[in-house]
Amino acid sequence: MQQDDQALYAYLNQYVAAHPAWSHPLFARLAQAASVEHMLDAQTLGHFLRNYDAHASHLRRLLLSAATLMPEKAVGYILENVRNEYGNGNVDHRHQLQLQDLAWQIGIDRDTYEHDPVEPGVKRFIKDVSWFYHPDCFSYGDRPIKRAAVAAGGITATELMAVIEFKTMQQAFIPHQKDDHIWFNHVTVECEHSEESMALAVYFMRRGAQESVEIGLKGVLDANMHLYDGLLQTLTHNTKFKACAI
Repeated sequence: MQQDDQALYAYLNQYVAAHPAWSHPLFARLAQAASVEHMLDAQTLGHFLRNYDAHASHLRRLLLSAATLMPEKAVGYILENVRNEYGNGNVDHRHQLQLQDLAWQIGIDRDTYEHDPVEPGVKRFIKDVSWFYHPDCFSYGDRPIKRAAVAAGGITATELMAVIEFKTMQQAFIPHQKDDHIWFNHVTVECEHSEESMALAVYFMRRGAQESVEIGLKGVLDANMHLYDGLLQTLTHNTKFKACAI
């Protein structure tokens, strides 16, 4: 990695870590649930997984849409991620099935899961995030943009946040003895994806599109605040919870 690339990678990490989404109370609550005293019951975790599934399913489709914007040299950054999400050619290994299997293993009924409501915050996220994966115009307000670079910034924000999402989510399943479920391979997978997505963002930043990348970063991080509000709402019926920050 070139020296200037190292500085850009550091900048991207710092940009995301400085946003309020990085310290959203959701992550503290999930980490707190690692203890028996503050554990979340299966019904609560099932509701959480259903809402996480709704957002993740939308993002998988958005990745495919974002790939259509990319120049030839950048398409590979996204397609490898998409292929992994859909089971690397084996439909039975797609990641959505792993998440749902986790719900079945903690005792959630399939019919209950499928009819579980999606929280307003998650719906707001789905509405707000889409533009930043596939901008439908060549300006953002009065600023001209490079659409592919905006999408690259959005993807990078998603993947960097996914690391903390999965690490804290895994802790909530410790009392249920499911923290070694295959779904939590994402703790490693998302670290790999975050490196790939930052490489994608750096590709555009080195070509004069840093402002567009930052528009994508901020847009998705702002949308994630609604997502995390919605996911936290799935957990709040547990009366032991006291909001805190990590």
